[in-house]
Parts: sequence; C-alpha cells; structure tokens
Amino acid sequence: MNSVTEKKHDQVDQGEAEADDGVSAINLLRRFHYGEPKATATTTKPPGSVLPALLNPYRDSSAIRYQYPLYLAPPSGTEETVLAKPAGEQLLDALNELAPGDDDARILKDNLPWIERFIRQKLNDPDPVDAPAVFAEAAARLQEQLDLEQGSAEKLAAELTRLENAVAPGGKFLGYGPHSSLHLMVHAIRHRNEHLRAAFRQQVDKHIHCLRSLLEVEKSKAADTKDDVASGYLDTGALTGMLEQRAHGSVHMPQARRERIERALQDLQSWQDDPVLVRFVGKLDDPSLIDLPLLTIVDSDKPCETATEVFSKDAAEFARLFAAARIATLETDDNYDPAIHDSWFASFDWQAFSDEEMQLVTRVVALVSADYIAGEGLPSFSHLLGSRLPVHVLTWVRAYDNPAVRPGDGPFDAYRFELASFGVGHRQVVVAQSSAARHEDLLSGFLCALDSNRTSLHLINRGTQTKTEKPLLDAWFVASAALESRAHPFLLINPDRGDHAAQRVSFGGNPQAENDWPVETLKYRSADGETTEMDLAFTFADYALLMPALHEHFRVVPSGFESPDLVTVADYLEADEELVDRLVPFVWAIGEDDMLAKLVVSRTLVFACRDRLNYWHTLQELAGVKNFYVEEAIDRIIEEQQAKIEAEREQLKKEHEEELENVRSEAAGDAMGQLVDVLMGADLSSVMGGAGQLATMPASEPV
Repeated sequence: MNSVTEKKHDQVDQGEAEADDGVSAINLLRRFHYGEPKATATTTKPPGSVLPALLNPYRDSSAIRYQYPLYLAPPSGTEETVLAKPAGEQLLDALNELAPGDDDARILKDNLPWIERFIRQKLNDPDPVDAPAVFAEAAARLQEQLDLEQGSAEKLAAELTRLENAVAPGGKFLGYGPHSSLHLMVHAIRHRNEHLRAAFRQQVDKHIHCLRSLLEVEKSKAADTKDDVASGYLDTGALTGMLEQRAHGSVHMPQARRERIERALQDLQSWQDDPVLVRFVGKLDDPSLIDLPLLTIVDSDKPCETATEVFSKDAAEFARLFAAARIATLETDDNYDPAIHDSWFASFDWQAFSDEEMQLVTRVVALVSADYIAGEGLPSFSHLLGSRLPVHVLTWVRAYDNPAVRPGDGPFDAYRFELASFGVGHRQVVVAQSSAARHEDLLSGFLCALDSNRTSLHLINRGTQTKTEKPLLDAWFVASAALESRAHPFLLINPDRGDHAAQRVSFGGNPQAENDWPVETLKYRSADGETTEMDLAFTFADYALLMPALHEHFRVVPSGFESPDLVTVADYLEADEELVDRLVPFVWAIGEDDMLAKLVVSRTLVFACRDRLNYWHTLQELAGVKNFYVEEAIDRIIEEQQAKIEAEREQLKKEHEEELENVRSEAAGDAMGQLVDVLMGADLSSVMGGAGQLATMPASEPV
C-alpha cells in the first residue's frame, strides 16, 4: 500500500463564518476554472514535485521492474523468431527450461533479479550492447557478491555457464532511451532482410552460372564451325534451311538473344552486394546508429521529398538487377518470347516488382518532426502518403501538444490535429500509432509495414521531456501514461487485411479499451489512520499534470476543503448539461510529502480532455469496440423483440379469454339442455306426493 495520507483541516466552530468562507473558496476556484485572470493570480499553482495520485508509487524507478532492458535476438532467418523480450523474462524462461524443478538451481533463481538489476544499471547509455559480454560480467560479479563455499560456488558457476548459452552470440541488450524505437526498427529490418539478401546472392550466382553456360555452349559451336576443314568449301547461306532442321543444340544462337544474355550477365555480375539495408533520411545524431554498417544517414531538411528521390534512385538500380534475373530465368528455361517480353522489360520499373523483389530493395525511412509534417511539410507529406512508394515515415509525437498549433498559441487553443487520422484518410497507408514503452506493439507496427510493401506512417511517443532538466518520472512511465490516458492511443491500420475496418484495425494494445478512461484503485491512509481505497479514472488531465509547463492549468484546493460542487474530471465530463455550470472539476494528486490533494483544472484543459475523449470514441467505433450503429441496431432489435413478446402475450391472453368464454358458454348450454331434458321427460307425481291428486270434472246434478 502506498503510504499516502489524506489531509484534514483543523476542527473549527461551525457557523456562518465558515459557510461564508466555503462559498468564497468554491466561487474563487470556479472563477479560476473559467479563466478569470484575478482568480488565476490569487490561487496557488501546484508544486513542481506533484504527481497524479495513481503514479506516485513510481517516483523511484530504480527499484521497479518494467519491460526494459530488452534482449534483442540475433537474426535467425525465420519469421517465427521472437525479435525482442525483456531481459529478465529471457533469462527466467531459459533458467526454467534448464532447471524446471522448484528446488533446481535455487541459488541462481533467487538471485536472478540481481542480475537483471545489474544489466539495467550497466546500460547507462541507452544504445545496444553486446549481451554475452554483459551477462558474463554480471555472472562474475554475482559470484563475487555471494562469496559461497567451494561446493556451492562450483555449482553456481556451472549453472551460470549453462544459462549463458541462452544469451546467443550476436544478441544485444537494449535500454530505454530517445532512440530505442529506431534501434528496434533497424533490428526488425535485419531480421527481415539479412537472410533474404543472402538467399538472393546465391540466386544471382546461380543465374550467372547458367548464363555463362549458355554462352560457353554457343562459343563451342563457333569453334567447331571454325575448325571444320570443309567449311571453306561450303556455302553456309545455302545450308541455312538445313541448319534449321538440325537438332536444337547445334543451331547457332541468334545475335539478338546472345546480346540480351550478355547484357543480363553483365548486370548480374556488376551488382555489388551492398551491406546497407536501410537509409534514414532527415536529421539524426546518434553515434551508435550512424556507425552501423547496415544503414546510412541522408541529411535533409525536407525528408519526405528527399526520401522519394532516394527510393527512386535505389529502385532504378534494383530494376536493372531484377530484370536481368528474370531474363536469366527465361533464357535458361528457353521461354523468352521477344514479342511478349521485349516490351515488358523495356518499361520495367519498381511498379513491376513482385512482393519478393520489393522486399530486397533497400528500406528508406523519412525521419520527420510532427510540427513539420503538420505545418509547412504537409503538402509533401500528403503527396508521399498517396504515392504508393514503399517509403516509411517515422515521427515522434508529443502526446500533450498539438503539432498544428500556431506560433504564440497554447497547445489547447484549438482542436488537436491527429496525424493518425490524416494517415487513415489516405486509405492505402499502413498507419502505426504506438509507444516506445510497449516494444511488442512497436515491433508489430514495424513488421506490418515491412511486410506490406506499402507507404507507412509510424507515430511514436517516447515519453521524453526535453524541456525538463530532471523529470520526476522515468521516460518509460511517462510514455506509458500517455497510452493509459488516451493521449496517445495504440492504433494499427493494415490495408492488406481487407476492405472492412474490422479487418484492418488492430486496437488491442490499449488498456481497458471498452472504457472511456482506465480505472485503477488507489490505496491510502485516511487522517484517522484507516486504510481506504477509491477507484480513480486516469484521464488526460492526470497525464497533463506530468508536464511542468502545463501546471498553469491547475490550482490547489485548500487543505481539507469539501464542497458538493467539486467533482473529478471523469464525473464532470459525464455530468448533465444543466449541472455543468455549477460544477468544478479536479484531479487527485500527491506531492513529495505523500499527502493527497485536490487540484482544480482549468476549463481550457477540460476542453482538451473532451477533445481527446471524442477522438477516443472515434477510434473505438473504427475498431468496432463501441459502434453507434451496432448499438443502435441492438437496441432496435431488443425493442422489436420486446414488442413482439408483448404482442404474443396479449394474443395468448386474448385467446385464453376467448377459450374461457367458449368453455363457459358450452357449459351453460349443456346445463340448460340437461334441464330441458329433465322437464320434458320426467314423472312429476312423486313431486306432488299424496296431496297432489289430479282434478276431475264434477258430476252433473240431476234436474
């Protein structure tokens, strides 16, 4: 539990004075929220050490395990290889495989976190380092640190030697830093292209051998003809028809075919197997990247335009190579038809490349700033996205900023220009919006783009704060917070998956993707010492609190002050319109004193929260997580089913009542019939009894 304490104000006499003070305080905070300058000047900004309440446990990142450093596996030539894993996870998986029992390698298992911490501390420079060498140093230091007796020491040394085999030669350890995403991209390109280049080199050698053999056979034919003594007495022109009827192997090769084979052979032999696999176009000053032999840096102030030129130049050279390889295959199989293939190869360019051939072309990556492509570079950026050129555009995005903001304006003075939506609008572009803090999502975007042979756009948040001398949180946690707060959601669009959004869109990298905001539980100690919990939504306002430059949008609520008008930002955004004007939104924060505090949020920042939430709902609908039309259809179907059920119930009720009425009528009819039968056929004498004699006519009197 986080040892956070809730502040309580001193008990005072309850009366009108206190009530008046409360009204004045909430009114002052409300005026700040609405942007009144006087209220802004008379309220208190939060201290620089304040953090969102949910992030306070991560102040000291040295004792916290997270995904970095990564273990980068050496290229193996198979797509199934896991390119990168957290170093601790790599070592733990290998150790569990070597010692599956709970008591096996107990000393090493208990000290594996120490090795992981040593590796992280060793990576002061975030550039990749040789993994076997670092692990060997960690193993030696661990043995010195433990200073075990001889038997246990020998056993531990043997276990460390076996574990060292899990760190393959050529593997790297990569720490988290500003250029981690570029290192991972280069790593992905190596895995995809090194073995392809090696296989193609063998294929080119085979083509060269086959074409040489064809020319050697033709040369031997010419030598045989020249050495024939009788050749001087023969009219070769007169024998043309006869030669055409001879076996195919003895017929001389046409001049046009021989020249075509010679040109193809020359193109294949002149190909230099350049080790460069990727060209970065733009500005890059990372020595560890610049010195890599498999990449080059093309300096440019207009990266999108220059990247187009670089790719076109590389593609033209590969077009000659691929055309020569295809001609070699056709000639070797004797399938070249000049009527068909001459015109085809005359206009052969990158648009005719097969998917396999396109994978061999040197990758071109334009490194551009978000401000540039959202401003003056927008036309060239848009033109590149619509060009169908398989060029990758990579830009780093500040999740709290608006890349299209005008000079002098604040980041929340206008709706945010969403570069991902701009990329999606070009329809046939791979769009990957991801975070460097989530290496799996980052690599999935890189691999999707590399395999698709399409133009791609990579929008990456790194969590770095260039204007902050000493950030309160490690950059990895800041980047994670951008993902959590919907400031920079994960999104991957792959047009190759199909024409429907449900097929194209990947959205699973977002935490609690079905909710507006992720909700987590905060544990704290109340003023009376009781442990208390409350669920908090992590909103964009919480993320903005990580940026000292945005602290002007927050003001401290007096310690212990309570008011029904104070509501969290998440509740404020869900409030009814008639109540909003009365409410004052705030976020929970914690300072260095480990005391909970409320910070009122400006209306400008709340507008930004609403804007981010609106964009989040758009992405949810695009991904099918929450689709308005689907939900509307479900509600309509439910209503129709309920109406149908109600109609059926009414019909059954009506039929039942009619059936009861029929039964009653039939029963009454039967009873009346039985009564009539009784009355018409019954003997009534017994009813009359002895006193019931029949009357007779009296006898007539005599006269």
